[in-house]
Amino acid sequence: MASRARGRFRNAKSMSRSWWARIGVVALVAATASVRAAAAEREVVIDGPAGKLAGTLAVPDGALGPVCAVVFVTGSGLQDRDESIFGHKPFKQIADALCAAGIASLRCDDRGFGKSTGDPSQATTDDFALDARAQLAWMRAQPEIDGARVGVIGHSEGGLIGALLAGSAEGGVEFAVLMAPPGLKGRDILTGQSEDMYRAARSDPMLSAIAIERHRELMDAMEQQAEEAAIDEALRALIAAQLELASKKAPSEELVRVQANLARPGLASAWMRRFIALDPAPSFSALRVPTLLLFGAQDTQVKPDRNLPAITRAAATAPVKPEVVVYPGLNHLFQKCSSGLPDEYARNKSGIESEVIQKIVDWVKARSASSASSR
Repeated sequence: MASRARGRFRNAKSMSRSWWARIGVVALVAATASVRAAAAEREVVIDGPAGKLAGTLAVPDGALGPVCAVVFVTGSGLQDRDESIFGHKPFKQIADALCAAGIASLRCDDRGFGKSTGDPSQATTDDFALDARAQLAWMRAQPEIDGARVGVIGHSEGGLIGALLAGSAEGGVEFAVLMAPPGLKGRDILTGQSEDMYRAARSDPMLSAIAIERHRELMDAMEQQAEEAAIDEALRALIAAQLELASKKAPSEELVRVQANLARPGLASAWMRRFIALDPAPSFSALRVPTLLLFGAQDTQVKPDRNLPAITRAAATAPVKPEVVVYPGLNHLFQKCSSGLPDEYARNKSGIESEVIQKIVDWVKARSASSASSR
């Protein structure tokens, strides 16, 4: 799997979700140009389903009457409210741009991270969706906010959560912006990431094919909830194949045992087991609110050429069809890039492209105006 780029594996959630190569969490990097909006920001604490969710409410200064608003949803791994990474604060950057356009926002530290409380160690994507719903409900109840014009912005796993909300009558959103959302089951994303990694490394084709097949066998065992002994056997077989691929020789049983012991806790976590089997298709086929999908064409974590066809097939029957924008030359973090591989992230100083932020702002403004005029 691709490196997480931040060694912040503080509990089972962050360790297990690292397998997703920071799908979401490595979340966007802030734009190069900083937008400083005239906004009244205040610290808030929200009652979540498993603890207190600490966050920042940003409301445009001088707003006349209740305003349109968004709730940000982070991707995989424990994140602060700004999705801070490599010195950037992408959610803060987008929030500032929205405030400058008259749109309020709420961004919270993840469950069990930063100032938020609760135990994330046994939480799954469904649980983090419940956290998002709690934030949306709180947002709709604020006097500064027009409760009929509240949407969600999510990146990567946060985009998956946004799809879950946008496809549910009880989701509590009026619109959704989904940045690099997966359209495939987690098992297929993980297998595809490994396949891409082997190809990029120009690994031996025959050994690569064996490792990919072992990966699929492990995913099969986990999705089918096989006995632990069968899962462990499949894990050891995968690790042996990966080690042989790397060294061109069969590994010792002791090395395989050591590596399996390191991988086992993350693989066994509640988050990972749910992620492997979670299928986004039903949510995309049930989209009931205006939805904007954004992808970087060189994203190697949630590849558009793999995920968009699945989303398109599912959304063909949706009550509301999504708008899709694919940006040439941008990676999973919506940065300009060379290869799009995760090892570029820390070195890339360009940040999230301003045209992506502007598209989000313009699209949300249009949804806000449309909702206001329809009442």
